[in-house]
This record gives sequence, C-alpha cells and structure tokens, in this order.
Amino acid sequence: MAQADVAGAVECLDAARQILVFGAGGGSSMLAQELQFRLVRLGYAVSAYPQALLPRMVASTLEPEDVVVVLSVTGYTPEMVESARIARQYGARVVAITAQGSPLAETADVVLPVAARETDFIYHPSASRYAMLAAIDVLALELALRHRERSRDKLRRLKLTLDAHRGGDNRQPLGD
Repeated sequence: MAQADVAGAVECLDAARQILVFGAGGGSSMLAQELQFRLVRLGYAVSAYPQALLPRMVASTLEPEDVVVVLSVTGYTPEMVESARIARQYGARVVAITAQGSPLAETADVVLPVAARETDFIYHPSASRYAMLAAIDVLALELALRHRERSRDKLRRLKLTLDAHRGGDNRQPLGD
C-alpha cells in the first residue's frame, strides 16, 4: 500500500455524513461487514451492503456529504463499478479498495490499491482477503488515532457494555 492515498481516504471518511460500504462476492461481502463493525465502534454512521443489487439502489439516494467505500479485489465486478458510478453521479465521494488501474479504481475519488497474486492451487485460501483486511485495519487505526480521546471513550464504553453482557474475564476482544 505504499502508493495508497491513506490520508485521502481517512479525510473522506472522517468528514462523511454517513459511510456506506459495498461488496459483492465471498471475501468482499465479508469484509464490507468487517469495515462496518470496525467503524461503528469508533462512532461513525456506517452501513454495509454486502449484496449485488442493493448497493445500486442505495447509491441513487446519496448526497455529496456521503462516502461510499467499495471493495472489489479485481475492480471489474459490474455491480460494484456501476454502484460507484451512480454514487459519483449524485455527488458522493467514492473510496475504492481494489486493483490499481481497474474500472473501479478509475471511477473512485480515492484508491487504496490491493495486488493479490492468487495461486493455481484452488484449495489455498485467497490471499486477496488478507490484503483487503490490511487496508481496513489501516483505515480503522488511522481514524481511531485521529480522534484518540473520543475513540478511547467509545471503545471503553463498548467493552464495558459487552463484558457486562457476556460475563467472563476482562480480557475478551471487542465486539467478538
């Protein structure tokens, strides 16, 4: 992610009225929800749309104050590219975690490029989901650090609420 515009992505997300995360397919769907879970802990208004058709519908309702994060390893999934284009048409900013030079990357305002070299061994787990997860981790960390005191307070409150609900010791993970 050396050439990734992490600062640009963080700036967009932090200034957003709402953040919408689009992903279709196995890894991107799961990671769309992961980004939602990570950012809601920090107090951001964020929703994940891990389907094919709903992102297109939601994109048509957006405003310039909104930001869409689109996840697509290849950047060629038609539903994701079209949803990003629709969001841009209505003024929303688009952050893409995708392959550099792909149609999705060309549509986005900010790109966090992922390059996944998959193997021919079909039983091996897909490396691309780890690359996307790393990008998500970087975004969440940078947003948390941008508002350290607020983030610390929200994470503390979340931890206390979950620990009280689950019981057990106080070394349990957040949101697990």
